[in-house]
Amino acid sequence: MADRALTVSLAALSEPGRRACNEDAFGYWVGAGFLVAVLCDGAGGHGGGQTASRAAVTHVLESFAPRPEVSLEALQGLVHGANEAVVAQQLAGTQTADMRTTIVVLLLDLHSGTALWAHVGDSRLYRWHDDRLLGRTRDQSLEQRLLDAGLSAPAEVSGQLTSALGSPEGFDFEVLQTPQVLDSGDVLLLCSDGLWLAVDELAMARSVAGCGGPHAWIDRLDAEVRQAALSDQDNYSALAVWCAAA
Repeated sequence: MADRALTVSLAALSEPGRRACNEDAFGYWVGAGFLVAVLCDGAGGHGGGQTASRAAVTHVLESFAPRPEVSLEALQGLVHGANEAVVAQQLAGTQTADMRTTIVVLLLDLHSGTALWAHVGDSRLYRWHDDRLLGRTRDQSLEQRLLDAGLSAPAEVSGQLTSALGSPEGFDFEVLQTPQVLDSGDVLLLCSDGLWLAVDELAMARSVAGCGGPHAWIDRLDAEVRQAALSDQDNYSALAVWCAAA
């Protein structure tokens, strides 16, 4: 598998959009031949969502770095631990009492190019090669459930999640069951719904085509959001991971 060894370059953005507070959070760690990247979109308002998203990101990074491992068990443990970290900071009678957050987590073994990812809610991971979409995560939302059932999704269901971190009674999450072996030239994007609602897949394909690296791509994505000029633009965040042969 030595011929699959990769190096990665990363770039990110996180903007409040038309909101007073940015409740998105992201982070990554690279070391010992491994990468973990995580992005969260908090919900709860008045700072509660901001607390939730940061608690989840901090847990994932601090838990992975001492014992880096790309496995289904490790990934599931990180997501469950992130949920516990959010629940632990919920205080009755405060703005954090009912806070929630989405999460999307990427694990990558740089020695073999093996990757796994998982998500809760509607923050997404896209995998591209040049301008070809190789796959993306599937939202855990009421809108997605209606579409899966062959029904139209009215505008009022947009943004309504069917699962989120911060649920003491439990939560559902989707995890990639079969590890993917990434290739040189593959690019991954973790993003919140504020970005993908403003930049659809056609625009995203245009933005990644011919890019020389993650910083140029992130700048293009930011420009696409600003050009869309949505009147209700939510917080928008993106973390780009650019793979090259080691």
